[in-house]
Amino acid sequence: MSSVKERISEILSRHIIVKDSAIGTALIGARRDLLPEMLSITDRPKVEAMYRESIKAGATILTTNTFLADPLSLASCGVNVTTEEVVKAGIEALRSAMEDSTKEVFIAGSIGPSTRNISLAVDLKEEELRESYHTLIQALESNGVDIFLIESITDVRNAEIAAEVCREVAPETPIIFSATLSKIGGLLASGRPIEKFVEDVSKFEPLAIGFNCSYGVKSVTDNLELLTRFSSLPTYIAPSAGIPDSRGKYPETVKKHTETLRTYAERGLLSIVGGCCGTTAEYTRSIAQMARHYKPRK
Repeated sequence: MSSVKERISEILSRHIIVKDSAIGTALIGARRDLLPEMLSITDRPKVEAMYRESIKAGATILTTNTFLADPLSLASCGVNVTTEEVVKAGIEALRSAMEDSTKEVFIAGSIGPSTRNISLAVDLKEEELRESYHTLIQALESNGVDIFLIESITDVRNAEIAAEVCREVAPETPIIFSATLSKIGGLLASGRPIEKFVEDVSKFEPLAIGFNCSYGVKSVTDNLELLTRFSSLPTYIAPSAGIPDSRGKYPETVKKHTETLRTYAERGLLSIVGGCCGTTAEYTRSIAQMARHYKPRK
């Protein structure tokens, strides 16, 4: 039997892979008094429905509802549940949604940046962050994820620690690295150049590398060509639908989002593409319909 990495690589030799849209904003909108991860426990039908819509829309990669599930993040959010409980409930909801479909779907275990930034924190030891990531990654592995998605990277050292733990816990599970970008072209949100970011994470032999969220689809695609100059790996992009206004409304329409992505699909720069904050299954459906007409990055 072929490995997950071999199966995904085979698919990428033929067509672009579509990832699902946002998890957090899809579940709680603009609310700030509720942690999306908790809904896997308190409102499982809502989480299952979200995943069913993503599968119907054409997503091949589904992201777990675990972005803030590491112990340090849960504690900072004042949530009195364990990482293991959150991960188990979230993946059970995802798998329940998958039962209604016959198509092959891959589960990407979301590993967020943590609420603690090791390069800036004066009261956090690296071993504490490592242990927090270990708890999350072990729970994801125990519940059978296919991919580790280290996403919304700002502090690259956080991402490196997470990846080191991934390799310790599950050496064969492929890793995707996805960073958030600065408003200034060519830089991550932390100010680190894209070229250096590629150098930092390439040693982990990732499945793909790219960007998510940031300032909308154009901010991500504007930096995509630069990324391809420094890396021959498959690309991963999951842009937000822009920056929300005071009412939590995101400005980028499905049409604008898709048509911007299309220009890069036409140039053969897309490998794995999805959405982040503000996007929904409607965006996924539109992206999937567009992507089927283009070949992935070689």
